[in-house]
Amino acid sequence: MPWLALPFGDERKKFLNRRFKVEGIPTLIALNRNGHTVSTDARELITSHGAHAYPFTEECLKQLEERLEEEAKGWPEKLKHKLHEEHELVRTHRATYCCDARFYCEECDFDLHPKCALKKDEGAEEQKEGWICEGDLCCSKSSDM
Repeated sequence: MPWLALPFGDERKKFLNRRFKVEGIPTLIALNRNGHTVSTDARELITSHGAHAYPFTEECLKQLEERLEEEAKGWPEKLKHKLHEEHELVRTHRATYCCDARFYCEECDFDLHPKCALKKDEGAEEQKEGWICEGDLCCSKSSDM
């Protein structure tokens, strides 16, 4: 991670927990050089975008969203897939593992990586370049996670 963090057991954490009303762990709150809050949901941003979310500015996050939209161009908004025949899957930007864009069934809380969702058939090459699949974990090649 390219930012400063307090070591485990640091005494200053008690004060920060009170100051930012931390209710659980893990919690990640981003501050700028002046100590002003940049983001109270930095953990979600890191989960969604990896270290690319840093420095957590509106401009940076806008660029990340634009990149996601560009990656997903041509993908259907909804699809049916043999790995989840019960319901239709919807394209989403859901913070799961290290993948930014996925196909998701809200009813079953089921995620399907675009590489798998967009395959023409079992032996076909992936339709969207830029993904690495390792067993049940698929990552964007640009992901640092």
